[in-house]
Amino acid sequence: MRQEYLRAAAEAYANLNELQSDCYHYLNDGFDTSIQSRLASSYTALLSKEVPRKYIDKIVCTALVECQYPINESTGYAWSGNERAAFANIPKATWSRNQMSDHIDFILNNMSQNAASARAKIQLQLVGYSEAT
Repeated sequence: MRQEYLRAAAEAYANLNELQSDCYHYLNDGFDTSIQSRLASSYTALLSKEVPRKYIDKIVCTALVECQYPINESTGYAWSGNERAAFANIPKATWSRNQMSDHIDFILNNMSQNAASARAKIQLQLVGYSEAT
C-alpha cells in the first residue's frame, strides 16, 4: 500500500505532460475508456493535417485497440496491415494507397515513447525519494 502512495506522489512531482500521463496510464492500468477518449482527441489533432479527414477516427481507434493485443515479435506490432484495414473497415487498396499503417505505427511508437518517458521520470522521483530517507 505504501508503494502505491509513493508512486502517486512521485507522479505528481515528475512534471509529466498530459499526453505522457495518459499514455503511461492507458498502457499500464488496463486501457481505461476515459483515458482512451483523451488519447483519441490528442492523436486526432496530431493527424488532422496528414490523413484524409474521413479516416482519422478509424485510424486512431485502430491504434488504440491494437495496443491492447500482444506484440508479434517478428514485426514489432500486434496486427498486420491487412488486419488493421479489416478492423478499421477500410478497403485494403485504400489502406495501402494512403499508407495508413505508417500513421498507426506513429501512434503506437509515440505512445510507447511517452509511456517510457513517464515511467523514467516517475522512477527517478522514487529512487531520489528512497535514497533521501
